[in-house]
Amino acid sequence: MSEPNMATGVLAALRAHNLLSLLEHICERRGVVVDDVCGRARSQSVARARQELWWSIRHHPQRCYSLLEIARLFQRDHTTVSHGVAAHATRQVP
Repeated sequence: MSEPNMATGVLAALRAHNLLSLLEHICERRGVVVDDVCGRARSQSVARARQELWWSIRHHPQRCYSLLEIARLFQRDHTTVSHGVAAHATRQVP
Protein backbone atom coordinates (compact mmCIF):
# COMPACT_ATOMS: atom_id res chain seq x y z
CA MET A 1 0.00 0.00 0.00
CA SER A 2 1.44 3.37 -0.93
CA GLU A 3 2.03 6.09 1.64
CA PRO A 4 -0.90 8.43 0.80
CA ASN A 5 -3.39 5.55 0.66
CA MET A 6 -2.15 4.19 3.97
CA ALA A 7 -2.49 7.55 5.72
CA THR A 8 -5.98 7.94 4.25
CA GLY A 9 -6.97 4.50 5.54
CA VAL A 10 -5.60 5.19 8.99
CA LEU A 11 -7.34 8.58 9.12
CA ALA A 12 -10.64 6.94 8.14
CA ALA A 13 -10.22 4.32 10.87
CA LEU A 14 -9.42 6.97 13.49
CA ARG A 15 -12.40 9.04 12.35
CA ALA A 16 -14.68 6.00 12.68
CA HIS A 17 -13.49 5.54 16.28
CA ASN A 18 -13.76 9.25 17.16
CA LEU A 19 -10.01 9.55 17.71
CA LEU A 20 -9.21 12.34 15.24
CA SER A 21 -9.24 15.09 17.86
CA LEU A 22 -6.67 13.17 19.91
CA LEU A 23 -4.47 12.77 16.82
CA GLU A 24 -4.77 16.45 15.90
CA HIS A 25 -4.00 17.55 19.47
CA ILE A 26 -0.82 15.46 19.67
CA CYS A 27 0.32 16.55 16.19
CA GLU A 28 -0.25 20.22 16.98
CA ARG A 29 1.54 20.01 20.33
CA ARG A 30 4.51 18.12 18.87
CA GLY A 31 4.67 20.09 15.60
CA VAL A 32 4.31 17.13 13.25
CA VAL A 33 2.06 16.49 10.25
CA VAL A 34 -1.01 14.28 10.62
CA ASP A 35 -0.27 12.36 7.41
CA ASP A 36 3.26 11.57 8.65
CA VAL A 37 1.98 10.16 11.94
CA CYS A 38 -0.61 8.06 10.09
CA GLY A 39 1.90 6.91 7.48
CA ARG A 40 5.28 5.18 7.61
CA ALA A 41 7.53 8.20 8.34
CA ARG A 42 10.27 7.25 10.79
CA SER A 43 11.85 10.51 11.91
CA GLN A 44 12.30 10.73 15.66
CA SER A 45 9.73 13.49 16.10
CA VAL A 46 7.09 11.62 14.08
CA ALA A 47 7.84 8.27 15.73
CA ARG A 48 7.55 9.77 19.21
CA ALA A 49 4.29 11.49 18.32
CA ARG A 50 2.95 8.20 16.93
CA GLN A 51 4.06 6.34 20.07
CA GLU A 52 2.37 8.94 22.27
CA LEU A 53 -0.79 8.57 20.21
CA TRP A 54 -0.70 4.78 20.56
CA TRP A 55 -0.17 5.14 24.33
CA SER A 56 -3.07 7.60 24.55
CA ILE A 57 -5.37 5.31 22.59
CA ARG A 58 -4.31 2.33 24.71
CA HIS A 59 -5.20 4.28 27.87
CA HIS A 60 -8.30 5.95 26.41
CA PRO A 61 -10.56 7.08 29.29
CA GLN A 62 -13.76 5.78 27.68
CA ARG A 63 -12.43 2.57 26.17
CA CYS A 64 -9.15 0.73 26.65
CA TYR A 65 -8.14 -0.36 23.17
CA SER A 66 -6.13 -3.57 22.88
CA LEU A 67 -2.75 -3.60 21.20
CA LEU A 68 -4.27 -5.63 18.38
CA GLU A 69 -7.08 -3.07 17.87
CA ILE A 70 -4.56 -0.22 17.73
CA ALA A 71 -2.38 -2.21 15.33
CA ARG A 72 -5.35 -2.73 13.03
CA LEU A 73 -6.20 0.99 13.13
CA PHE A 74 -2.65 1.85 12.05
CA GLN A 75 -2.09 -1.14 9.74
CA ARG A 76 0.84 -2.33 11.87
CA ASP A 77 1.86 -5.46 13.73
CA HIS A 78 0.73 -5.56 17.36
CA THR A 79 4.33 -6.05 18.53
CA THR A 80 5.28 -2.75 16.89
CA VAL A 81 2.48 -1.03 18.79
CA SER A 82 3.49 -2.79 22.00
CA HIS A 83 7.05 -1.54 21.63
CA GLY A 84 5.84 2.00 20.89
CA VAL A 85 3.51 2.10 23.89
CA ALA A 86 6.29 0.81 26.17
CA ALA A 87 8.81 3.31 24.74
CA HIS A 88 6.46 6.21 25.40
CA ALA A 89 5.73 4.99 28.93
CA THR A 90 9.47 4.75 29.62
CA ARG A 91 10.01 8.33 28.47
CA GLN A 92 7.24 9.53 30.80
CA VAL A 93 8.97 8.28 33.95
CA PRO A 94 10.50 11.27 35.76
